[in-house]
Amino acid sequence: MKKNLIIILSVALTLLAVGCKKTTEGVTNVTHYVDIQLLGDNPYVSLLGGAYQEPGYTATYMGQDYTSQVTIESNVDTSYPGVYQVTYSAVNPDGFSFPRTREVYVLNPGGVANIYVGHCWNSSKSRDYNGITIVVSEVADGIYAIDDLCGGFYWAGVYPGYEPTYNFHATTYFTLDDDGSMIILDWEDWYFVNSFDYENFVGSFDFDTCEFLYYFDGVYVNLVPFSL
Repeated sequence: MKKNLIIILSVALTLLAVGCKKTTEGVTNVTHYVDIQLLGDNPYVSLLGGAYQEPGYTATYMGQDYTSQVTIESNVDTSYPGVYQVTYSAVNPDGFSFPRTREVYVLNPGGVANIYVGHCWNSSKSRDYNGITIVVSEVADGIYAIDDLCGGFYWAGVYPGYEPTYNFHATTYFTLDDDGSMIILDWEDWYFVNSFDYENFVGSFDFDTCEFLYYFDGVYVNLVPFSL
């Protein structure tokens, strides 16, 4: 009888031990990210050739100041107009980071290469999108690249959120005649490369207002320089 009791107690203790072990399975530790707050403007606007002055930031972790632990990565180059990013990150004691990003707009007032606000629509006006950031860069003397010839019609309008899985930016290279007429030179491969017709492109740049206005394949685009 005593032997049977010992066996029963041993089995019970084994089951209890196994049961306690199972209660820990699937438990996830809670981690707290560093809270980074950006000071100043976002986006930050600078003129071509100017200097980027860091507006500042603060960081806290569990109520404690963590600002000194923040690292910054930046691709800002104020010698070329365009949209740049400054990324702020700090790793918590568990090894996790939740970065924040500030955009930096480098403007070139009066120039062709600049940041623009795009307005795009179709002929029936059933689709009409405004306030889209478009960048024109000078890649060689007198040769320009626009990051989306469609003015945001697809990536910002028809199919928002599909990138980066799909590329709805129609990066296109062009030059300007003396009267401002746009001459398409080439374009990079993109999602609609086999369905778009560049042959019917008609467009121009107004040297007085520094605006683009053009049409092709059912899409109308007006680009106005981004202003301070």
